[in-house]
Amino acid sequence: MIIEKVVILIGMLFAHFLNGSNLFELGGSFKPDFMMIYIIFFSLRKGSLYGIWIGFLGGLLTDSGLGGETGADQVTYYKIGLHSFTFSIIGYIVGKFTRNAYNENYLSISIYNFVFTLLSRIILYFMFILFFHDNLNYSFLSTSIYTSILAPLFFFFLTWVFKLEADESKI
Repeated sequence: MIIEKVVILIGMLFAHFLNGSNLFELGGSFKPDFMMIYIIFFSLRKGSLYGIWIGFLGGLLTDSGLGGETGADQVTYYKIGLHSFTFSIIGYIVGKFTRNAYNENYLSISIYNFVFTLLSRIILYFMFILFFHDNLNYSFLSTSIYTSILAPLFFFFLTWVFKLEADESKI
């Protein structure tokens, strides 16, 4: 049980590393959100409780990668908590409400990842506006589309790594 959680945390660090690398970047802000794929995978396969804690910890990792921003008053502001709140909410919603309708096929994996990545990007954008300032370079559709294209490949990989059976998604 504890080993499973440690392996999940290692996978979360790997998703964070992939988000920070330029390995899958196609130019500008056209890169996938691997942390979102990871959260959606475990929310669908293990349920809402996994979605909440993986979303929270994955969001903290993502927030820590943002760094600080110096405001007009020369005070450094850190954006800790925005991603963790959003990812936890998305993880809960996916695990609680969409898990029963989930089918293990490429189309449904792509649709789930597109919809929930887009939803998380919209929520995050409005939270950034609410607490900080708007970002005109923030990508909604390009990130969501690219994430949904790569999601089936990573779902297959994660299923193999974590040795999950297809029947486990309905338990």
